[in-house]
Amino acid sequence: MNNSSSDSIQFLITDIWDTDAIVTLYKEAGWWKDEYHPDEIPEFIRASFRFCVGVHQPAGETVATGRIISDGTSTGIIQDMCVLKKFRGQGIGHNLLAFLIKTARDAGLFRIILVAEPGTSPFYEQSEFIADKDKIFLLYQKGRDNEDT
Repeated sequence: MNNSSSDSIQFLITDIWDTDAIVTLYKEAGWWKDEYHPDEIPEFIRASFRFCVGVHQPAGETVATGRIISDGTSTGIIQDMCVLKKFRGQGIGHNLLAFLIKTARDAGLFRIILVAEPGTSPFYEQSEFIADKDKIFLLYQKGRDNEDT
């Protein structure tokens, strides 16, 4: 595991983590659906190029997560960033994003793309991301019920 501390939150890159903690974060973010299976979380974590958790010290509570998916050579996509509601507004999201950007750059990735929820552009623009209206992001979901996309 790699780690970095920011105030009372320690950010870790890991390939295994507590499933319940991740499900709790995803539920609070509104991403978790009843048809999802918690037993798929460990593989989801391992399949990520880098999977990050933010742990509140000294309690050891998992309060944030985010991940990078990548081709491993040039491009990384930051996605699934979330912070527990009771910890929002304290700069944890900005610190998490900075940690993920540094992690991507340290891995040699020079093209960093970010997938975010509608209406969150101002948050990411503070970290030099731009919303490029000339690019199209499409979601392929053949065989799955359409989600609100």
